[in-house]
Amino acid sequence: VRLVKSKKPMLLIKAFHNVLDQLPKKTNLIIVGDGDQFSIIKDYVLKNKIEHRVILKGHIFNFERLKNLYFSSLFSVSPGYIGLSVTQSFSFGVPMLVSKKENHSPEIEAVNEKVNALYFKTNDLSNLSFSLQKLFDNKNFWINQRNIIVENCKNQYSNEIMAQTFIDLV
Repeated sequence: VRLVKSKKPMLLIKAFHNVLDQLPKKTNLIIVGDGDQFSIIKDYVLKNKIEHRVILKGHIFNFERLKNLYFSSLFSVSPGYIGLSVTQSFSFGVPMLVSKKENHSPEIEAVNEKVNALYFKTNDLSNLSFSLQKLFDNKNFWINQRNIIVENCKNQYSNEIMAQTFIDLV
């Protein structure tokens, strides 16, 4: 993920910080990616002494490392506009928390609220904080959705399925 202002990573960091005490003690926010917001995020995390709960991984190229992170995650979050990370998340069976009224890329069509994602009010720190808590409150539901999320992604967004659309046009 690109950690740039338009992706709004600081909104997520602050929302997580807001609900940190209400989440299970073993819950961590893992930030994967790099960009001009990385140092701003790092400074905020250190200043607020939450480095034990907010883990900054930087950019990860290794598929196995990325797969292991997804498999250990309850959900992923897109605090700004959504991109290809949504289909990556869904391919691992991980639901996503998505900003409702962004100028999203076409990948937004993969989002199906209550099947593979939840929306939060765009740019609303308190609603994002509430939504993070809500996901944990419904943890069992989202864990049980994993196979459905994977199958839905595989049946609609695999390379083969997407290529077939173009083949059919020819």
